[in-house]
Amino acid sequence: MRFIEKPNLPKNRVGAVAISSDATTAINSLEKMNIETIKINADSRLPVPVNSHADLQLLHLGKNNFYFQTEHLCIGESKEKINRLLINEAPGNKYPNDVRLNCAIIDNKIICNKRTIAKEILQYVEINGMIVVDVRQGYTKCSVCIVNENAIITDDKSIFSAAQNYFDDVLLISKKSIRLKGYDYGFIGGCCGKIDKNTIAFNGVLESHADYKLICDFLDKYDIKAIELTRERLTDIGSIIPIKEIICNSDQKK
Repeated sequence: MRFIEKPNLPKNRVGAVAISSDATTAINSLEKMNIETIKINADSRLPVPVNSHADLQLLHLGKNNFYFQTEHLCIGESKEKINRLLINEAPGNKYPNDVRLNCAIIDNKIICNKRTIAKEILQYVEINGMIVVDVRQGYTKCSVCIVNENAIITDDKSIFSAAQNYFDDVLLISKKSIRLKGYDYGFIGGCCGKIDKNTIAFNGVLESHADYKLICDFLDKYDIKAIELTRERLTDIGSIIPIKEIICNSDQKK
């Protein structure tokens, strides 16, 4: 296996994902598919019950580069040394202190709320010449389902409005169909993640969403297959973050 070059955009079958340790049914389903699950444990400084959500505790920058909220977070064994970057400001249990790492990196773009994201990330973005899609939503990664480098699904109107200027295709869906324990509702990005270039895994049954048909038609348009990891209602678990992918024979010859 190797670390995925571009965050959230695997080229091959995913071999390892970061996922909340509380998402036991989804973990079991992924492991039956021979996908290693890097289980993110609760950080007591974050709000209960989202304190084990992967999209609040780590940000994959591509390859072996990561931002973490804590130096103790482990993302599994690897022959390749991890470039572990830390956020200096400690997380808190109230917004916006819980969303320092919550942004969506898609190819050379980053969707984020510049007022809530960690200053270290903004510095990284500037140094690397990335395009910033600035939005009002602080729970940005939670609110974005990444279909490919030019197409996304979101349930947030501010993201929908801003992203249309940077992406070829953006689908806006309704809120409140996704469950999140302790909250009125969860978000579309928080219940899914890519496990292959052309496959997205969902934590729950897609048909439980009010805009099920719109979502399926949008995925079909880009030849994306949906895998349902549980037979329950769609539930936000803090994203399924692809970390490593399988090396294909064609890649080894390059």
